Amino acid sequence: MIDILVVDDDRTNLELIKRALERKGFEVHCATSGEEALPKILKRTFSLMVTDLNMTGLDGLELSRKAFEVSPHMPIIMITGNTSPELICRATEIGISKVLAKPFLLNEMLEAVRCVVENWKELASSTE
Repeated sequence: MIDILVVDDDRTNLELIKRALERKGFEVHCATSGEEALPKILKRTFSLMVTDLNMTGLDGLELSRKAFEVSPHMPIIMITGNTSPELICRATEIGISKVLAKPFLLNEMLEAVRCVVENWKELASSTE
């Protein structure tokens, strides 16, 4: 089972993403802040994390850095309204797999998840 952690402080976005992923058969866990997500990451290994960039407190970049300390191979998709080249560069440098620009269609997000999960499965099987 592919289990995904979705982190977004906008509860409407969080619920939309959760429902879309569950309809595709993923097990989805949610957090409404980086601070809420971090203990979940420490307790469980997720197949993927989808996180918003702009959140109060621990933002998506800092959450991703901390997540990589615990789970260095977990793929991360970051969703953001800021797609400046500087942000994309920073996200790539810390290891984020994909940056998805807001607003996005749910199909775009599902396709990004599918691609990232397939790559993750390939990497996991090549290291066995």
